[in-house]
This record gives sequence, structure tokens and C-alpha cells, in this order.
Amino acid sequence: MKAPYVCNGCSQKLHHCSIAHKYTYDARFADRKYRETLKDSRRGINLSEKEAREKDSIITPLIAKGQSPYQILVNHPELQMSVRTMYSYIDQGIFTSKNIDLKRKVTFKPRKCHKTQISNREIFHGRSYEDFLKLGLNAFVEMDTVHSCRDSQKTLLTFFFTEEKLFLAYLLNRCTKGAVKAVFDRLERRFEDVFDFQSIFEYILTDRGSEFGDPIALETNPNGIQRSSIYYCDPMRSGQKGGLEQAHTMLRMILPKGSSFAFLTQWDVNRIVNHINSTPRESLNGDTPYQRALNRYGEDVLKALQLGPIHPDEVCLRPKLIRFK
Repeated sequence: MKAPYVCNGCSQKLHHCSIAHKYTYDARFADRKYRETLKDSRRGINLSEKEAREKDSIITPLIAKGQSPYQILVNHPELQMSVRTMYSYIDQGIFTSKNIDLKRKVTFKPRKCHKTQISNREIFHGRSYEDFLKLGLNAFVEMDTVHSCRDSQKTLLTFFFTEEKLFLAYLLNRCTKGAVKAVFDRLERRFEDVFDFQSIFEYILTDRGSEFGDPIALETNPNGIQRSSIYYCDPMRSGQKGGLEQAHTMLRMILPKGSSFAFLTQWDVNRIVNHINSTPRESLNGDTPYQRALNRYGEDVLKALQLGPIHPDEVCLRPKLIRFK
């Protein structure tokens, strides 16, 4: 038999042909079989029952600790699947974890801000967001505060390093100008070299909250030496320091909105910060903020900031990380 190996174009009659096995080509039948094969190949999952159990034994306990699918896959490349595939398998019920266990599957209403603003507008002269953009900085520090529920006056003063994605938080008994200044003074004293603080916190971008209403006190140390430069976002534009706002979403996974900081200690805050900074970031190509900061600043600086690494499988971004009522 010659090409195309079917009897469609043959001039002989079928009952006169000496070939034992005769074949004809039907385009509609072939197309139907092709589509059935294509559909079957995409149906179900590309896992055996044993493989699914093995992957589930790794994935489910880590999701219970608040780790994201991306974080799990960075630390466990042996799973050999994409982030989208893991989300799909969880959605299909292949693993024990459910959609409700995932951090970002549930959406929340935008949080309303009732923060007291700075009344003295003169301090914004030379410190506005427009002035900040003129600097053309690629790396700087963002600063903000996170408030407790109404039964406590305690507040968290937070920092975010835009290049390393490093997150810092310090507990304030009251959200006042003096309390913020005290944190700056205390941080500066922790460094052996006074210029370390100046190089790390050289440029700070913050919002117009009243607790940041004395920039000169923050910019200069008790000896009158300038240690930082403070700039302010435009009113109602929290997105201008979006890196820190994103870090706050991770903080709220451990301290949900409405949580009381009354029994929170700085030791608890350091524990929370270390777990957040030990979470791999896709924007850092799978590195953690702690690793990037360690490479840039060194171990002595991170110790001065009270930072330490957490083992990947021990990272927990759930309220159970801090056990208090």
C-alpha cells in the first residue's frame, strides 16, 4: 500500500483488491476522535492517589500555619507543581486543605481610616510627597502606625524597607509624638556606630498622622546631629507607601482587625516580625526579606534591630502564633 495508506483515492473496487486489511479516512470521524482525546487528556488530575497523599502531607500542615502556596513551593521544590496548580487542586478538594484555609481567598471590605491628621501645615514645606519624588530614590523606608482596638491605647510603630522588603515593628504604650521619638532614640543607641542608623534610616516616607507631627525631633538626635529626613504622603493617599500597607496585611493575619494589644509585649512583636521577614517573596525571586537584609547590612545590624531567622517549615502567619487572650 502506498501513501496515504487508505483506500479513499484507490481506483480499484474493494472486492477486487487483494489487500487483506482495508482502511478509509473519514474527516468528521477523525475530528470527533481527536476532540474526545483532547478532552480526556485534560480531565481529572495528573496525580496518582499515592502522589496526592504524599503532597498533601507536606502542603496541608504548612497552610494550617498560614503559609501561602508560593511560600510552600519555594521551600519545597520537590512538590513539582506551579502555584496555579496548587490553588486548583485545593479548589477541587484534592488536598485536605480547603479554600477557607487560604490567606487571600477571602476578600475584605476596605478599612476606613479615622486617624488624627497633622494640623500644622507649615511642617510640610520641603517635606511633601512632591519634594520626595524629586530625590529619585530607589530605596527608602516607609513608616506608619497600627492601632489596637478601643480597649487599649497601645500602638505598633512600623517600618518597611522598600528594597529588601524588610518589616519592623515596635510597641508604643501611647500613640504620641514623644513615644515615636523615644523609639528613634532607642534604635539609634543600639548601633555601635552612630552612622549606621543614619545610613539605614536616611530617608523616611510616612503619612500625616499627628504622631509624626514633630519631624525635627525625629530627624535630629539628642546631640543635635541630623540622623534622618522625613517626608509626608499626600492626604488620603496611603497607596503612596503601598509596600508598608501590603506588609500590614501580613501583620493582620496574625493580629486581626479588632485585636487588643493590651497584653502584647515587644517580645511578642519581635516574634511576629521574624515570622513575616522569614516568608519568601516572589518580588525577591524566592528570597526572604531577612536574607536580603543580611546580605546588605550584616548580622550585627540585624541583631541591633532584634531580628532573627525562622526555619521555613516553622513560619506561621496565624493568630495562634501569639497565644494570649
